[in-house]
Amino acid sequence: MTILRKPMLRRFTAALAFISLAINTAYANSSQVGIAPVARTTLKESILFAIDRDPSISQQAAQLGIGQAQIDEARSGWMPQISLNGSTGHSQTTDSSGSLKNSAAWGLSLTQLIYDFGKTNNSISQSSAQRDSYRYQLMSTLSDVAEKTALSYVEVKRYADLLQAAKENVQALKNVEQLAKLRADAGVSSTSDELQTRTRIAGMQATVAQYQAALNSARARLAVLTGMQAENYSPVPANLAVEPDSLNRIDYSLIPAVMAAQNMERSAQYGVETAKSQHWPTLSLKGGRTRYESDNRSYWDDQIQLNIDAPLYQGGAVSARVRQAEGARAMASSQVDQARFDVLQKASVAQADWTGARGRMEAGKQ
Repeated sequence: MTILRKPMLRRFTAALAFISLAINTAYANSSQVGIAPVARTTLKESILFAIDRDPSISQQAAQLGIGQAQIDEARSGWMPQISLNGSTGHSQTTDSSGSLKNSAAWGLSLTQLIYDFGKTNNSISQSSAQRDSYRYQLMSTLSDVAEKTALSYVEVKRYADLLQAAKENVQALKNVEQLAKLRADAGVSSTSDELQTRTRIAGMQATVAQYQAALNSARARLAVLTGMQAENYSPVPANLAVEPDSLNRIDYSLIPAVMAAQNMERSAQYGVETAKSQHWPTLSLKGGRTRYESDNRSYWDDQIQLNIDAPLYQGGAVSARVRQAEGARAMASSQVDQARFDVLQKASVAQADWTGARGRMEAGKQ
């Protein structure tokens, strides 16, 4: 994984987020097209095409929509609940004045939540934090797709350069072979030099074939990711180079995977508060108007009541839900640490690979 400089990381992440919002709706209803040939492409173009093509981005965008719907559902708890009800069949009411037989009833009822000791508000906050986590998961998916594409692009450039160098070595060895043949024909040297050169040419030609196969494989992987097969690939931008002290300057607050885990932890904390609030009563206002059809007369029943629903004993169900929520919070907290660990591990491997590659390149120049 290449470590980007901080300003570039901000611009890159913001650009990817903007692009994803623009393409996800259209892509969700479209099918993937085949691989189109193009004359030339760049790393930036390859990443943009890969984002437009990868189905995991549409999946995360759909998940983000689900998160927003969950917020709307939680907010509806503060809205009036209106329902139409009706029934038919035998119903008899008996009191000191006699009995009344009802054959049907229908009416309208309304319930308005007044206060519930944080149940609804905590549920809204929990859903909002979860929605934010989904948003950062989408950004993390964008980063993952960009990373896969960039690595494939670099592999194509790497094997293309290795193949070109191997071909040049073959040509150089052929020149040496021609010179050795001339020296042998002139009697200046033996034919062993010529035979040795031919052996080296055969070995280098095998290397050429190996690099050609690796290049074809890398081009095929990149073509599947981007949906296009380019004849030429522009050089990788030099400003993507790893800096020597990059590991000491990682800003985890800008890493989408870490931000997603942090918001999921915050959602889990609200889940604990929601579970604890189940110990407290719920205060609501209920009203209704019902029409009763009886054997001898029909009448209306109007009601408006202040209702209190207070749990006294539920067999330990609420306490069990609290423990479950606390366990989920502990898991979410460990996921934050895991996300930071994964980022540091990727960055460490990338820096080690970069240092090794630079060392080999410098050694080759000497």
